Parts: sequence; C-alpha cells; structure tokens
Amino acid sequence: MVLPWRSRGGKRPNQLTISNVAETKTPAQLRPSRIDRIQSPRVPLTPRAAAEICRRLENATAREENAECFKIVSKIKNLVRESGETNKKCLLQNGVVSALTSCFQRFSSSTREEQARLLEEVLSVLTYWLPLSRTEGFSKMGSTASLNRLVRFLNASDAKTRQNAALCIREVLAIDKRYVYALTDIEGACEGLIKITRDSVSTSSTKASLMAIYRAVSCDNKIAAKFVKLGLVALITEVLMNNSEKSVCERCLVVLNVICDNEQEREDVLRNALIVPLLVKKILRVSELATQCSVSILWKLWRKNGEDVLLEALQVGAFEKLLVVLQVGCEEKTKERASELLRNLNRCRNEIEKTNCLDSSMRLKNVKKSF
Repeated sequence: MVLPWRSRGGKRPNQLTISNVAETKTPAQLRPSRIDRIQSPRVPLTPRAAAEICRRLENATAREENAECFKIVSKIKNLVRESGETNKKCLLQNGVVSALTSCFQRFSSSTREEQARLLEEVLSVLTYWLPLSRTEGFSKMGSTASLNRLVRFLNASDAKTRQNAALCIREVLAIDKRYVYALTDIEGACEGLIKITRDSVSTSSTKASLMAIYRAVSCDNKIAAKFVKLGLVALITEVLMNNSEKSVCERCLVVLNVICDNEQEREDVLRNALIVPLLVKKILRVSELATQCSVSILWKLWRKNGEDVLLEALQVGAFEKLLVVLQVGCEEKTKERASELLRNLNRCRNEIEKTNCLDSSMRLKNVKKSF
C-alpha cells in the first residue's frame, strides 16, 4: 500500500521544514545596544579632601600603622590615575609630597617585609610628581635612613623599583651637596648607579642615573675618581655607541666633560681608544649641547696630550667638522676652543704633508734622472 504522501512525493504532514519554523527572536533587552554608554566624568578632588587625605597619612605614619598607610597611599595612587593632572595638582598644593616623604623616612629603618612593600608603593607614587619644581618636603628623602633604603632599592631585582629609586636619588642630589657626600659614602650607591646605567633598564632610568652621576662627579674630584675606577669612562663609551637617544647622548657627554676637568681622570679617558673618534662623530650630529661638550672635551684632551690627540682627530675628520662648527655659529667659548683646535690641527696637517714629501724624495734620491 502506497501512502498518499509518498505517492505524491510529499512529506509527512507533521514533518517540519526550516521554512515552517518561526524565527527565534532575541528579546530586546538582550540585543546589543547601538548606543555606547559614556561614563560620567568623575568629580575632581577638592582641596579640602586632599588636605584631609594628607593629614590622615601623616597621622597614620606617626602611629606607625603600616596597613592604614598602605591603604591611604593606594588611594592617592588611584586618585591620580583617575583624574590625572587635576588631582595631581590639587594633592601637590595640599602637601602630598611632604606626607609621602615623611612616611618613607619613618618606615625606612625597618627590615620587615610588609613595610618594604609599603615603601615600594610610596616610592612609586612619589615619582608622579618628579621632577619637582619646588623641593619643599622632599629633603626628608636625604636622611640617612631614606638614602640607605633608596640604595637598597637601586640594587633590587625589580626593574620598576630600580627606576623609581634612580629618579628619587636624582632629585635628592639636586637639593644639596651634602646629600651627595652622604649618598656616595653608602656602600653600593656608586656601583648601583653604574649598574643601572649599564643594564639600560629604561630610557628614564638611564637619564636619571646619568644626571645623578653628573651631580656627584661635579661635586668632588675624589668622587669623580671613584666613579672612574668603577669603569665610568668605558660605560659612557658603550652608551654613546649603542644609544641613539639625543638626551642620553647629551648627558653622557656632559658627564665626560666634567671628568676631563681633572688631570688624573683625563689620563684614564685618553687610554680609551674609542673616545676621540666618538667625540668627532658626535659634533653636529646630535644637538648644540652635544657639539659644545664634544669640542670642550677634545680641547681638554689636546691640552693634556698634545700631538697624539691631534693626529688621531685628523684621521677621523675633525678638521672639516670644526670648520663647519665655526661656519654655522656657536657660543663664544666653543668658538674660541674650536678656533684654537683648528690652528693646531692645520699646523699638524702641514707637518705631516712636509714629512710625506721628504719621505718620498728620500726614496727617489738614488733613482737615475732622465735627460
């Protein structure tokens, strides 16, 4: 028996096809909205609220309440992240730097692990206001306990902590020379600054450490000699070769220029075979400041070692570069030094040419002349 729907090539009456199934509709509340929600702007911090936060941090610091201090410091961090410059300015005007540095100083002498975490957090938050246009309150970071803790962080394993320590050390040394002597007397301080520069943790940390080294070596010749013994000249040479960042090159040359003020350190600079070629290369290649420093260093090295420096400079194109320096214009002191170097380079070049002519005539004196 042939079923009726089979004979007609049809389908069972209760057999559903795709066309017969009603489309499933997504409820309106589940559909993605075509309008993006815009977050309401956060209310900026008021001066009264900022002053209250700083007062609470100072009170918690005085009571040495580690957990409360950590909570308030984290709140400050979040406030800065939320509203950026507005809250930063408001907190600064209401004493946040003084409150944070007081907290850092109070807990720096402790060796407990939870307090070390608090100090790392304080250091991280402090860097939001660096470099400082005013130094009120920051001098507390120059206390013996604070400097010892900064040196410990400078030699830590965490890259961010090392960078924050270098930034703070740079600011401390800018306040007063006595902090330079206090820092360089701490074991591992000079080594830490050299190491963070060599490791190139970040551009910011390299620039901060070079500025800290510059302020240290500018302060005292004995400190400069200490850094040179640790390999500062070789390190600067390495950075100049491998780092093309303008501000980093400028800082390297500024440090090298200060080192060359001392006779003993000039000898160490002259022992490095790459110094003169690098100095000539940096003239007119980086910035006006780099050109001034390069000319100054060449002049100081020439005054120390004379002809050898001139011969080496001639071979790498110093004569032509110094001519261009005078043509494009520069400050008066650089102009005087470039002119003096050019006169002596020209004299040296003439002597070389005479020597070459004499050597060639001596070789040809036994050759028969043609009639």
